[in-house]
Amino acid sequence: MGELRQLNEQNKLAVWVERVTECRNSGQSILAWCKEHGICSQTYYKWQKRLFTMAKAQHEVQFAEVTPITETPLSSQAAISIHIDGATVDIHSGADTATVEMILRVLKSC
Repeated sequence: MGELRQLNEQNKLAVWVERVTECRNSGQSILAWCKEHGICSQTYYKWQKRLFTMAKAQHEVQFAEVTPITETPLSSQAAISIHIDGATVDIHSGADTATVEMILRVLKSC
């Protein structure tokens, strides 16, 4: 049931991203656009605030703690080297799944 709720929420977000974008690009005032589209202006403002808050949170700098493994790696050479905007991340063979997932989440947020 949780997946269905999450899918519905994602659909609502997509619809409201489209609506807010359309309204802001329409050249009309928010009140006029809402009236023309049969949308309560309070609902529009609630969703606009929610979307702007989400967008702002995605652009904030995020830090993640990385705990190094003290064991000697199986190989001194990296199994994977990722280069993004001048930064390099080396992932050695034997890295646990949680560490790799966390590194990819951090890189995706950059």
